[in-house]
Amino acid sequence: REVVKRLREFYRRRDEDELLLQVDLNQIVNKALSLTQPKWKQQAQASGKTITIETDLGELPPTLGNETELREMLTNLVFNAVDAMPEGGTIRVRTRRDADQIVLTVSDTGTGMDEETRRRCLEPFFTTKGERGTGLGLAIVSRLLQLHGAQLEVASRPGSGTRMAFVLPAAPNRDAT
Repeated sequence: REVVKRLREFYRRRDEDELLLQVDLNQIVNKALSLTQPKWKQQAQASGKTITIETDLGELPPTLGNETELREMLTNLVFNAVDAMPEGGTIRVRTRRDADQIVLTVSDTGTGMDEETRRRCLEPFFTTKGERGTGLGLAIVSRLLQLHGAQLEVASRPGSGTRMAFVLPAAPNRDAT
């Protein structure tokens, strides 16, 4: 049932009248990290590993977005990072302003991906997790970013972790004349 629900979300189109509201991306990052803490902290410690989260959240203007979708995107990225660090490690989340854009970077110190996996990681149903994965997590991340007009860059090497950087447009200044 959960997979079907995620598939529907993946393939749905954004309605023309569906509004993107001004949101605070740093607030969404903090909520996502709080919601995922049971997995990256408690579950990891219970299995004998330590995962730490480091944040560097810059001063940002609002962006136009759907808070629930952006939080789901970040949740998927944190869960993937945790899965990529079987011995523990560090997840770094950084936000910064770059002119009229907002850059969000999520990186981990995990196992990384070879070039073939990196090229395919956003494809629906592509997974390296075997029975533990559906192959929808990063595909949904990619789709949600498309719906938000964001650009995505994936950098990874085996043994060197993975970095995903997203560029979102800042919300237009409604006070400008």
